[in-house]
Parts: sequence; structure tokens; C-alpha cells
Amino acid sequence: MLERKTVKFEVKDVDEEEGTFTGYAATFSKHPDSYGDIIDPGAFKKTIKEMKGRIKILWNHVTYEPIGKPLELIEDEHGLLVKGKLSLGVQRAKEILALMKDGVITEMSIGYNTMKESFVEGIRHLQEVKLWDVSPVAFAANPEAVIIGVKEVELKPYPNEHACRLRDPDDFQDGSFRRMSRISGGKKYFIIMGRLEGEDTLTEQAYRYNKEVWEASEAKAHCKDHDGTFEAAEKQSKAGRVLSGANLEKVRKGLESLQAGVEALQALLAAAEVESEPSKFTQITDEAAKEAARLEATIAELKAENDGFDVREAEKRIESILGQLRK
Repeated sequence: MLERKTVKFEVKDVDEEEGTFTGYAATFSKHPDSYGDIIDPGAFKKTIKEMKGRIKILWNHVTYEPIGKPLELIEDEHGLLVKGKLSLGVQRAKEILALMKDGVITEMSIGYNTMKESFVEGIRHLQEVKLWDVSPVAFAANPEAVIIGVKEVELKPYPNEHACRLRDPDDFQDGSFRRMSRISGGKKYFIIMGRLEGEDTLTEQAYRYNKEVWEASEAKAHCKDHDGTFEAAEKQSKAGRVLSGANLEKVRKGLESLQAGVEALQALLAAAEVESEPSKFTQITDEAAKEAARLEATIAELKAENDGFDVREAEKRIESILGQLRK
């Protein structure tokens, strides 16, 4: 599963003419972030060698909006130092560079897979990661992301998790958050815990539910049982003519119905060709007309629900059969 972390991005240098910038995309710290993680020194060394040339600079982790590439990735004692070059022929890249220079874009996020990890006193240590992108972002993906004392601005809904807020994150001490897991009804969910201001014990702040495991209705009910405020995960946006799972199932069933209808019409046509009694043929054509009307209604419904669903070929086949029946 692709993971992300966001840090306060300290831009060291910006060259507007060349489109380059330098800064830290990730940092090492003795304190865990809001996920309960610590990135250990050495975590980036292998991926820098193996993924050289494949790592991209994206805007807000959007894969169809690349804006540049890293010229250098260096792991030093402070963290992951990036010298990046933005593609100034791309309008978005020009805008991001100007926003960096003006101090508007001040956060950087990494997209990665965890390759090696260990747990020490409930804290996950990332020992090796596989890096995919370094992305300037407007806001952190996690509203409680706290790295080196910088509390990020909230952005919801989350792309992969349903959320249940129990307490305001501003009530908690910086750097005190931990991410833990529990099981409810056979399904795992995550608890964000932290220390309230002036306290030493951990208090639950929020729950997170993987949307691949938890239906929104299930997560909402669980959240309601704990007097939380619920928000479902962000719905996946369409890319081109990609359909949601629910609509894809409707299309599949519609096509099955359409195919069954075509086969029924073909059978009626075959019967009509050998039938000599006019009254019987009239009955057959009436049935065919009713079947065609039903299929046309199905097509219209599918068109309304799924913009871009192409049924032209199916319509041609139906019209051809009806044309033969009318002769």
C-alpha cells in the first residue's frame, strides 16, 4: 500500500529561470509523527540508488499531474534533501515555483512503500522505504500530521480512509500522537491517540477505517457508537471514462439484459420466418415491440447513470432485427 508523509518544507534555494529548488522532503526526528512513525537514518539510501530516474515530482500526489523531476536526492544527517527541477513548459509547474518563492507552498510530501520496519515501545520505525514521488502539497493529507513541531492544516475527506473525529487535534500536545490498531467485528481499524495539553496519559483523538475493508455505513455506525463526528473517504474521481464499482456492476447487468433481449428477438425472428398465419405473426411482432421498448428504456437509464456508456452497436443490432420483423 502506498503511504505518504508530509513535512514543513524548508525551501533553501529557488532559481526561477532554471526552475530549480532545494529543500528537505523528509526529516529524521526522535519524536514520532501523527501516524506513530519515526523515519530512521538510512531509510532512503537503497531507494535512491534503485529508483533513480523513476521518482517524479507531482503536484499534490496526483499521478496525472507531474510537474518535474529530482535532479538530486541526498540522505544526510537531517533527512532527505531534494534538488528538484520543475518543467517550466508546464503551466502548473510555473505556478508552483512562484508559490514556493512567495512562501505560499511550504509543505512537501513523499509517496512510498514500506520495505522494512520495526516496532519499539509501540512506535513504528521505518528502516527502509521505496520512494515513488516527492510532491509539493497545499495542505497535509493527514490533519493531525505533526513533524518537527509543525502542525499541518486540515484537509478532508481523506482519499483512502473513512474518518471519525473524537477530539479536536488542537487540544493535544505537539509530537504526542500515536497510531494504533484494534479489531471490531473482525475488522481492523486505527486509533489516533495523543497527550492532551498538561497531561501525560494518552487519549483517543480519532479513528480511521480503511475504505477497502469498511463500508462507509459500517464505519459511520461504529463512529456514532463512540459519539464521534464521521466523514466518509473521498470518492475516487473519474479519469477519462472510468466507472465506479457500483455503476460498473449496473453496466454489466445491463449488458447481460441487453444480450438476453437480443437473443430473444433473434428467436422471435426465426419463429416469424417459418410462421405463415398473419394473426400469429402480428402477436410476435407485438411481443418484439414490447421487448424493444423495454430494452430502449434500459439503455436510456444506463446512459443517464453512466455518461459515456456507448451502446450504439447494441442499438444497431436491435434496429436491424426490428427492421426484419417489419418486412
